[in-house]
Amino acid sequence: MRIRDWARSARTLTAVAAGAMAFVLLGASPASAHYVYQEGEVYRSNDLCTNVRAEISHGDGGGYARVDAKSYTVLATPWGAYPCAKTHDRPGGYIAAKIEVYAWNGSAWYLCAYTDWAYNSGSTNQWIIEAWMSGLPYCGTGWYGTMGTGYVWNNNWFGGSVWSGHHWLPDYSLSAAEAPAAFPSEGNTVGVLDAAGEPVLNPDGTPATAVVGGPPPAPDNNIQGDTPDNSIQGDTPENSIQSEDGTVELRPASDLTHS
Repeated sequence: MRIRDWARSARTLTAVAAGAMAFVLLGASPASAHYVYQEGEVYRSNDLCTNVRAEISHGDGGGYARVDAKSYTVLATPWGAYPCAKTHDRPGGYIAAKIEVYAWNGSAWYLCAYTDWAYNSGSTNQWIIEAWMSGLPYCGTGWYGTMGTGYVWNNNWFGGSVWSGHHWLPDYSLSAAEAPAAFPSEGNTVGVLDAAGEPVLNPDGTPATAVVGGPPPAPDNNIQGDTPDNSIQGDTPENSIQSEDGTVELRPASDLTHS
């Protein structure tokens, strides 16, 4: 998995329509046989808005997943204030993103693979993470989708999840199964699949489960406020980039068993 941290200068954006404090406004997925994505605003307030984009595509044939998390703030003008209309640079550790890859087993969506939380390493308003399933999809041939989760720190984590839509993988195979109409939602409890596409069981024989989406873990005591001096750059794996070259492991969901 590769991570790209793009710092962009602030620019004026078209003001977005006012709405609920926290909601998802999905954009249209492109009509392409090779990639499917959705994007939307998952948190909205007067001073902070979080936007998430989730993608599933063919990649090198085995599958590719991508999540973008973006931070916006209010744009103040002589004519008024416009929430969510200005990009909002955040210090290192203040934007978190996570990929969850789901596979359809014919009747329900199951978690197939996931990443640990990844945090921006420097000041930016956008944090992008990517993952490839090289060769073959991790849970066999079938329909796959990405649940992209992104959060921004502002004395607490604010954000949510967006579903990419579904894509048949590997891309060179012919789809013989009907496309699923349902999709997982943040907070749902789902089952877990192994590499053969079979449900994973715990040692006691009960089905292994996982919760869709959700916020990053609460930071350690090294955060006392929303200032760069108190950024989330602790020594624990949950609060730091996992390696110097920016690679973060895409884990098989079958390791999520418990006694």
